[in-house]
Amino acid sequence: MLLYMHIHLSTLLDWLLPPRESDLIVRSLTVEKLAAIALYDGTLPYHDEQVKALVWELKYHGNTRAAALAGEHFADILLAAAADEISMPLLLPVPMHRSRRRKRGHNQTELLCESSLFHLGEGVFCYRKDLLVRARDTQEQQGLQKHIRLHNVKKSMVVTLAAQVAGRVCVVVDDVVTTGATFAEARRALTEAGARRVVCIALARS
Repeated sequence: MLLYMHIHLSTLLDWLLPPRESDLIVRSLTVEKLAAIALYDGTLPYHDEQVKALVWELKYHGNTRAAALAGEHFADILLAAAADEISMPLLLPVPMHRSRRRKRGHNQTELLCESSLFHLGEGVFCYRKDLLVRARDTQEQQGLQKHIRLHNVKKSMVVTLAAQVAGRVCVVVDDVVTTGATFAEARRALTEAGARRVVCIALARS
């Protein structure tokens, strides 16, 4: 009875508020479909329309289904990154400036990390979203040329507690990597804080 009511309520809501095209694409996705289109290292090809829809829904709408699918797929990639580490690595989402977060309401890289950790369970990573932060807001990287991207993010990130980063392996997570400028800036900040090694992993590659 409850399932019957839920189906009809969902149908009614879709009629009153037609879903976005990207949302409809995400609804049709499965983890198996993502695995089938993934690149050799598990990263998703951003040029694929299904991947674009997944990232768009995660990034701009905080879509819980998109987060769940992305997290389940990404969990295996993260696990491989931690496989050879004796001590528990730090898991750090690429930070978002507080002004942009207020506007958007969420940080998609945090959603990705938290969904992945749900599938990985405890004891694999030490998740810290407070250690790497944006010291200043930056222009959206999408559409910028490589040299402008590098200048845009230069000196934009800082480590809040260097003592908790020093000597640790840090795994930095982002939704999409294009030129690697954001990862380069994260690596700079963490290395200067004394990180032993910095591994950067993205859900998708453009």
